[in-house]
Amino acid sequence: MPVLFDRIRELDNDVFRNIVSLRKWIDPFDDLSDGDVNLNRIAAFAGNRVKSGISPETVQRDFFHSRAIGYPFEREPYLTSRFGNGLFGVWYGSLEMDTTIHETAFHMMMEELKVEGSNEPIVRERAVYLVHSRALLIDLVGKEIDFPGLVADDYGFTHNIAERLHVEGWPGLLSRSARCGGINLAVFTPSILGNPRSDCFLTYTFDPKTRSVAVERQPGELLLEVSFKGC
Repeated sequence: MPVLFDRIRELDNDVFRNIVSLRKWIDPFDDLSDGDVNLNRIAAFAGNRVKSGISPETVQRDFFHSRAIGYPFEREPYLTSRFGNGLFGVWYGSLEMDTTIHETAFHMMMEELKVEGSNEPIVRERAVYLVHSRALLIDLVGKEIDFPGLVADDYGFTHNIAERLHVEGWPGLLSRSARCGGINLAVFTPSILGNPRSDCFLTYTFDPKTRSVAVERQPGELLLEVSFKGC
C-alpha cells in the first residue's frame, strides 16, 4: 500500500516568491495632497522626520520582509488555497522561476474569468523575490502518482494534509506543481524564511479569448507564454 508521509528533505537554498506589485513608483502622499505640490512636500517632510532615525537599509529590509514573507501570515491567514483551509497562513514559493510563473498565471486567469463580459486583454504587474528557506520539510514530490488529490483542483485532500502537518508542528512541505512539472514549497511558519531580495518585475497580459498569458520581463520582450486552453 502506498505511504504518503515517508520522506523528508532538507532545504537550504533560495526559492522564488511571485506576488502582485507595480513596476512604477506611486506617490504615497497623493491621496493626502490632492495634487497640491506644497502639501505634498509638507507630507513628505513629515514622513522623513519620522523615519530620520531609521537607516535606509533597515527600511528596505523590513519592507522586503513584510512584502515577500510576512503578508500571508499577517494579512491573509483566512484565505483558502491548496494547503490553506483559512485557519492559518500558508506561504507559497517555487524552486524554479518557470514554476512560479505557471502557478501565478493560472490563478490570474481564474480570477479574471470570474468577471463577466471581459473579452479584452488584461494587464497585471508582479514582482519576483528570492527568499532563502532552511528547514526539514515533508517531501511529497512524486506522491501525486499514487495520490492524485495532491494536484487536483478539489482541495479537500490537501487541506487534510496541511491541517495534520500544521498541528504536528512541521514547518512546511514540498509538492509537485499542479500546473507544470516543477516543485512548490508550502510554508506554515515564517521562521524558516529569510533574506528576501528583489529579483525582477514581470508583466502578465491575459487574453480571455485564447486563455493564454504572455509574460514579459522587460516591456516588449516576451519571456514566456502560458496557455490554459483546456481550463
